[in-house]
Amino acid sequence: MSPEVSNKWEDDDPLPEGRVMGNAIILPDGKTLVVNGANTGVAGYGNDSWVVGDSYADDPVYSPVIFDPTQPAGQRWSRKGLKDSPIPRMYHSTATLLPDGSVFIAGSNPHPDYVTAAKFPSEYRVERFYPLYYNKRRPEPKGLPTKLTYGGQYFEVELSSQDLSNNQANLKATKVMVIKTGFSTHAINFGQRAAELDFTYTANKDGSAILHVSQLPPNAAIVAPGPGWLFVVIDGVPSVGVPVMIGSGKIETQQLLTVEALPESSDITGSPDTGGNGDSNTKKGASSVGASVHGAGALLAILATLMALFA
Repeated sequence: MSPEVSNKWEDDDPLPEGRVMGNAIILPDGKTLVVNGANTGVAGYGNDSWVVGDSYADDPVYSPVIFDPTQPAGQRWSRKGLKDSPIPRMYHSTATLLPDGSVFIAGSNPHPDYVTAAKFPSEYRVERFYPLYYNKRRPEPKGLPTKLTYGGQYFEVELSSQDLSNNQANLKATKVMVIKTGFSTHAINFGQRAAELDFTYTANKDGSAILHVSQLPPNAAIVAPGPGWLFVVIDGVPSVGVPVMIGSGKIETQQLLTVEALPESSDITGSPDTGGNGDSNTKKGASSVGASVHGAGALLAILATLMALFA
């Protein structure tokens, strides 16, 4: 990934079990969902003597699991509240994030053609995974743009007191997330990225607030041009994603703009309702960079790809 921030790699919590062909999907709350795949074998199909039907893999993993980078080491993978899927999803399975924050899951066909009479038949059923935040009251921000630039003028987003659960301290547990879902094939979501935009805030007397949000950093190598989703996440609960076009949306040299400095944040006392699940954004003024991609977002993008490749 460019620009490279550090050459130092650290071991993180291993997956609860071996899993090949798992799909790792970045969620707007900063966690990563892993679904699909098998516990033994490799990707592909063939007519070798040891195949299962045509499949090079066996022992499907039915259980979803979520990685939470904010938890202590050794406790970052969890299945709390999650149910197993009844469908084995092997080679040629897929998953992608939807704008409502759920995950669309489909596929599985470890065969050269359509096959029904096999241990792992060609699969046409689809599923949706609903994260635990799904049934909570969603923030309803006003003013989210439908286009993001690399650098440039910040934009403003309005939040009601209801969005903040009548607690302005929840601004300390707020994120503005850009998620590029990439293109899913062969257990990898190529180009998947999650970027957390810098912002400051103004707290209003009526309990509402205004977010002053930076554009993407002036570097198209961090998040490539093209379509994405824009979310506001308050205390771990995301708004419904707004479709945004990043840059020109084309494979070409992108216009890089000077970053506009952010105003200072209001002074807020108190604590978020549950502490949120990410870094608080409490800057008192704009830095020289303005917009940036936070470490968690960039690392999750790498993590999602690596888990799909090497799980």
